Amino acid sequence: MKVTIARTVGIAAAVTGVGLLAAPTASAAPEDLSVDIAVEGNAIVMDVAYDVPGAVVCVLNTLPGDGTVPAAIAGPTVVMGGDDGELRATVEPGEYTVQWSCSSIPSFEQWGTAPPLTNGTEDPTTVTVTDTSGPGGGGSSGSPFGS
Repeated sequence: MKVTIARTVGIAAAVTGVGLLAAPTASAAPEDLSVDIAVEGNAIVMDVAYDVPGAVVCVLNTLPGDGTVPAAIAGPTVVMGGDDGELRATVEPGEYTVQWSCSSIPSFEQWGTAPPLTNGTEDPTTVTVTDTSGPGGGGSSGSPFGS
């Protein structure tokens, strides 16, 4: 499933001190944030692309089809403007509801599903995992600090 989100954001200032974020020069266009949810082996994978200056922080929650407690959580992961990022959650075979959120830095514009957001921009996605092994890695990877 490919989700392209249209949201106009005005990012007010660059983060000082750390120097990780560039000062933005334009607002977001419809194709500036895209999220792709897929199953690879025994992992649920969220690919994120953010195409404007600044950054987004993203989180992926996977809930079993019959539950409310996440089976796995991946993130938070920082995706810098112009780059791609990946969040990967290794799970047992079964049906899962995928919830996700991304928030821009420093303007705190939000995209994602409700829940976890109160006012989601997308509906949660349901996926089925059939493999018991594969390129899933180890639990919740995608951390900016490694896994």
